[in-house]
Amino acid sequence: MIFAVVPAAGKSVRMGRPKLTLPLGGRTVLECVVSALRTAGVEHVLVVLGPHVADLVGLAESTGAHALALTEATPDMRATVERGLSWLEERYRPRDDDAWLLVPADHPTLDAAVVPRLLQARERQPETGILVPTYENRRGHPALIAWPHVAGIRALPPGHGLNAYLRQHSAETLELPIASPSVLWDLDTPEDYERLRSTFPNFAG
Repeated sequence: MIFAVVPAAGKSVRMGRPKLTLPLGGRTVLECVVSALRTAGVEHVLVVLGPHVADLVGLAESTGAHALALTEATPDMRATVERGLSWLEERYRPRDDDAWLLVPADHPTLDAAVVPRLLQARERQPETGILVPTYENRRGHPALIAWPHVAGIRALPPGHGLNAYLRQHSAETLELPIASPSVLWDLDTPEDYERLRSTFPNFAG
């Protein structure tokens, strides 16, 4: 089984306003992300929300995702993701041959077609525990991670993030080249938002 964890507990400091509710082509940023995952066939999508955006539970659930509203702020994305992974473990008891997608909530250009390509690559090379899409040798989103790595992430020393873990396991990571730069694009600043709206006219709503 394939799961998706969408960490959405950031405070949008650089954006200056809650970015997950920004309009893009008649939908919100969060709806764009979850819709792409559902289109890709991911059955269980979990959006992990910080207490400052707990009112987005209804929006997340209306897109077909599960929503976990945290009662306390998390110090970083790793902590947010770990809370989501624990929630999935309690409810679905994932097996070692299952995997999960790490999908930033501020990645509205997520291409649903990238997910099956990652899954197909995993089938061809089942010994690969981590798969990451790349564009011009730069790593993007989403990452597909075998479930046994959850234990390793939890064992990281304090202050070490998910990127540090991925770097430590480069030997068992497959980088999958993708033709579109959209795998690199996060939505962090007002400039990012305007660039996205101008690059994708269908997102200008």
